[in-house]
Amino acid sequence: MAPTQGNPLNGKDTIDFLNDGETETRAEHAVHVWERWSTIPLAILALVYLGLYSMEVLGHWTSVVLFDFVAMSDVIWGIFIVDFLARFILSNQKGRFLRANAIELVSLVLPFFRAFRMFRVVIALGFLSRVGKTLSARINIYVGLILPLLIYVCALGVYEAEHLAPGANIKQFGDATWWAFVTLATVGYGDYYPVTFEGRMIAVFLMIAGLAFVSVIAVSVATMFLNRLEYDITKRKNSTKRK
Repeated sequence: MAPTQGNPLNGKDTIDFLNDGETETRAEHAVHVWERWSTIPLAILALVYLGLYSMEVLGHWTSVVLFDFVAMSDVIWGIFIVDFLARFILSNQKGRFLRANAIELVSLVLPFFRAFRMFRVVIALGFLSRVGKTLSARINIYVGLILPLLIYVCALGVYEAEHLAPGANIKQFGDATWWAFVTLATVGYGDYYPVTFEGRMIAVFLMIAGLAFVSVIAVSVATMFLNRLEYDITKRKNSTKRK
């Protein structure tokens, strides 16, 4: 239902949503509208960005073609920065916005350094999570889509950092993919390991992601059981009232 003006006597510039009783400021509404319209385009751009990075790392291109890939990637990254700036400008509480999106802000700046270039793709994948509107939907997206892509991206990153490094034992992309799987699972067989600074940074990130993945699964299962328990309790109360 279309929003209506809030109570003019409360002194706040608010918008009331009659269909669910929620109230939000005009600035919050503007941010939500921006995110709703930008979600799908940014998710598509994230996948395009991943494709460009994959071709850049795995392909054997001339310097001219490689420059074109990098230029297109930089344009897409610029769009991500514009999205962040737009939400920042639309936000009414800019300090709160920066605190809530501190990780995204740092992630937008760090990849300008070569050692953190791979993390551009990881942050880009984060835009895919916006497609889910509920916690359950976002968890499903994380587990079913972002997690496999994360393994693939980290394998790309460590392969790029390691395959030409002196003394490295990750020389093939298949070896990098195997390493990413066992590292995410916190198994760590030790048959393959990074020796470069970039590779070890990716390893640390992947280990933390593995622990976070276990936490997400635990929270998802617990939420499922709690929702089921709440549903059963509510159903029993309703049946008791009818009697």
